[in-house]
Amino acid sequence: MGIRSIIVDDEANNRENLQSLILEYCRNVEVVGLADSVDSALNLICTEKPDLVFLDIRMPGKDGFKLLESICNVNFEVIIVTAYSQYAIKAIRFCAVDYLLKPIYIVELRNAVDRVSHRINEKQENERLRQLINYLHNGSGPRKIGLASHHQVDFVELSRICRCEADDNYTHVFFDNGDRNTISKTLKEFEELLSDHGFIRIHQSHLVNTSHIKSYRKSDGGMITMNDGARVPVSRARKSEVLRLIKQYVSV
Repeated sequence: MGIRSIIVDDEANNRENLQSLILEYCRNVEVVGLADSVDSALNLICTEKPDLVFLDIRMPGKDGFKLLESICNVNFEVIIVTAYSQYAIKAIRFCAVDYLLKPIYIVELRNAVDRVSHRINEKQENERLRQLINYLHNGSGPRKIGLASHHQVDFVELSRICRCEADDNYTHVFFDNGDRNTISKTLKEFEELLSDHGFIRIHQSHLVNTSHIKSYRKSDGGMITMNDGARVPVSRARKSEVLRLIKQYVSV
């Protein structure tokens, strides 16, 4: 998915120069609008809803920071563009991903866009993950989830997922054929997506598909054996809740 961007600069030559550089050297970025003032930029942001704003700071009248102060929820990424290095320090306060000093060098432009692209892609993937189950669910077909890796999104039937295991900000997803995918999403996000589809959180680090539970051992704090042979501990704090949920699906 391309990155929709706008350029905000009061000087036409600067806008045109940056647009040309983006067109030639940042092929994943689409410039959807140009603005020459804070007021025109606010209108453009409302209509185009960009992912990224290249924002000149020093403009007559209202400066670039007034633009950021005027928006309650800055849900786009910002790359500050300025001829004055002292503005870059203030830019950090507004959570700008990066800044570019004029004149703009191609390498620095590419590096800044690469860094911001990772954040934008994560936002887009996170939104897809939250919507995919409802979006892909067909009354007569299988329920699926989209698992986004670096290069693609794989659509997988929920019934094929045996369990999910946390690894810091990543989650290992284990399938019924023994395969495993590592996704850059937290286990909590998977729990929110899958809790209404037969998955239960049995431990801080483990989310299991109840249809793949082979056995549950009550002793030693509780241990679940999955169909793939994995033995997953049950948290003592979650034991009562896990037992209640398991009883909805299996006999214990």
